[in-house]
Parts: sequence; C-alpha cells; structure tokens
Amino acid sequence: MNIGIIEPYSDGFIEVIPDGEGSDYWHIAAIHINGKAFCPSPKLYRSEKIALAKAAQIYDWIAENEQEISDWGAYCEKLQLILWYQPKAS
Repeated sequence: MNIGIIEPYSDGFIEVIPDGEGSDYWHIAAIHINGKAFCPSPKLYRSEKIALAKAAQIYDWIAENEQEISDWGAYCEKLQLILWYQPKAS
C-alpha cells in the first residue's frame, strides 16, 4: 500500500500522493513552507519523480514570492496554477 511521500525540501517539505492504489499517476498534496501549507490546483503527474520535481518548483516560487500571496492563496502565472493557502486546524 502506497500512501504517498513526504520529502524534506529546503526549510520545509513537500507531499505527493498517488492517484489511487497501484496508479502510476501522482498529485501534489501540499507544499509546506515557513509553517504554512499550500495546495496547488489539482493536476495529475505521470510519475512520483515528476510530481516531486514540480512540487520543488512550486516551493521555490513560493519562497521567492511569499509577500505576494494573500490570505486565500495566489495565482502563479509562471507555473500556470493556483495555490490555495491551507490554514492549520485549530
């Protein structure tokens, strides 16, 4: 059973999960940076390696543009995706 991967990256971590049991496709579940979690708009990636590489690109974009991200999230034109800010449960 593959429940996904949490991989340290820079000062945070990235999470990817398979599309389903035995699937070759992966989603980026969340990007965790500076104590915040961001979820990109849903997209399937053809492998775990591709999903992790894209998650790293997203992390780098957030790190460079964090001041531009609002309370709900942001649109990243460079990567053509929406990032939703996921507040911590209280």
